[in-house]
Formats: sequence, C-alpha cells, structure tokens
Amino acid sequence: MRIFLLIFCLVFAFNLKAQDVHFSQFSVSSMGLNPAIVGNQSADFKASFHKRTQWQSVAAPFSTIAANFEVKDILKKTSVGLQFVNDVAGDADFTTSEFNAAINKSFSIARDKEIAAGILLGFTQRKVDFSNLIFEENENLQNPSFSYFDVGIGANYSMIVSDNFSFITGLSAYHINRPKQTLLHDENLQLEEKYNSYFQSFYRINNTIIFNPALLYSRQGKSSELLFGTAIRHEIAPLNMELISQIFYRWDDAIIPAFGLNYNSIRVVVSYDINTSDLVAASNNKGGFEFVIIYIWNKKKRMQKGEIKKYCPRYL
Repeated sequence: MRIFLLIFCLVFAFNLKAQDVHFSQFSVSSMGLNPAIVGNQSADFKASFHKRTQWQSVAAPFSTIAANFEVKDILKKTSVGLQFVNDVAGDADFTTSEFNAAINKSFSIARDKEIAAGILLGFTQRKVDFSNLIFEENENLQNPSFSYFDVGIGANYSMIVSDNFSFITGLSAYHINRPKQTLLHDENLQLEEKYNSYFQSFYRINNTIIFNPALLYSRQGKSSELLFGTAIRHEIAPLNMELISQIFYRWDDAIIPAFGLNYNSIRVVVSYDINTSDLVAASNNKGGFEFVIIYIWNKKKRMQKGEIKKYCPRYL
C-alpha cells in the first residue's frame, strides 16, 4: 500500500489535474461554494473554522483546514469575506495554501426576492517534499513549488415564499483564468475550471422543527460530484439552543451523517464520511472526519421606538 501511495504522489506531482479542496459540509465555507453568498448569514459578522481529515485508514492522512471571516452589508447591499485554506496530502506532504478575498453586491427585485453577484480573487501556493519519495532513476525536479493567482465568479437567487418556506439557488465558476499547474518548467498544464450549482431550502414544520434540504453538483474537468440530503434542526427555546442532525449522500462515494448544536451565537457540527465507493476494500468504510465551529454576532444597534424585530431564515 505504501508503494502505491508513493507512485500516486509522484503522478500527482507531475500532472496536477485533481479536484479542488472540498468539504462534505459544503455550505459552511461560502467562498468555496459561491462568492455571491458571502455575508448571507443572519448576523452582521461570521467567523468559522473548518477541519477535515480523510484516508487515515489507507495511508498518510489528508488534512484540510479553512478559516473564514465574513462581513454582511459593509456598504449598502455589499458584503465581503476573507479565507485561508491549508491542505496537506500524502507522504509527499503535497501542500496547498490559499488566501482568498470575495466581494458581492445584492439587488432586491421584489419584496421577497433578491439576486446577488460576486467575485473572488485569490493567491495559492503549492509545494511538495520529494525527500519521502523513492525514485528508481534520478529525476530532474528543479521546481518543488509554484504559486498562482486565481479568479472566481458567481450569481445567486433567493426567495422568501412564505413565513415557513424560503430557498436559495445559484451558480459559480472558479479558476476562470486557468492558472498554470505544474512542477516542471517545460510543461504548460492548466488548472481546470470548476463549476458549482446548488439549491438549499428552509422549511419550518412547526414551532420547533425545521428542515433544510440541500443539493450540490460540482464539475471540474472530468471529475464530478453530486451531494444531496437534509439537515433537521430542533429548537429548544427555553435553553436558547438548537439541536442539529444531518444525513447527506455523495453519489457513488459516501454516506455522511452529522450532529451538532446551535447555542446562542455559536454553532458546532461534527460529520463523518462512511465510504461506499470502490475503495471500500482498502478503507474498510472509513472516510473523512469533519469538524466545524461557527460564531456569528451583530453590531450593537439601538432599536427604534415601535420597531418590530423581523425573523430571518438562516441558510448557512
């Protein structure tokens, strides 16, 4: 198995056409889903930390962390966000470090309908450590790292249908500038564009139960991903708490249960990918562990006399 991994890492280093870093809890990182939904939280500010570890049962684990900070309506109908992502894969410690910034503008097209458009600008560095790899022949590897600038765009549509039902849907495209992806000076391999399309809904069953069905389809080059399922939130008003349970399925790959809670302004969710793909023989159904913590807060505002506090559905 270790020999297989070394071969994989070598091929990966020479021909980088793999998928982007991605999470099973895809709605947490707005910038990874669509720059048009940055700042789409119910509060003025949102900070989140996301950690994923996978393939620990097969070989050296792949570890990913992401930190996000988003500001809603920093200017009228304009929101911004910042993101740092670090991903380390395999025995060769193939490392991807990303710094991203996003801005979007939303427009009301009716009382309960809104569209938004956003852009993401990023800088990424990738590097590999060849010292842990074994080569049968000497290789001329002068370039163990490279960096590039990145551009992404997106659009989103949201609608509040009634007091009990609302939804968002959108499209996004990443790497539209096709940055160069190679460790060899004489190669001209480019990073494939990535496209996301998604639908997320909010349905209140009664005073305590809320359903959040969601679907995501992503495509990057020849690779694609279909992820769908639902979250169920149970509000416990006396404790100012909300219990969360989720079940999602990544087509032909994994079943993903998750559990968590909202307490005041803090949300914590833990999920685990139960592998169902052709790699079951090697993984023994073990896949990826994810941990998410989110904190949202508001600016201090004085309520005007007679002002009514409106309820806002929380999509993300």
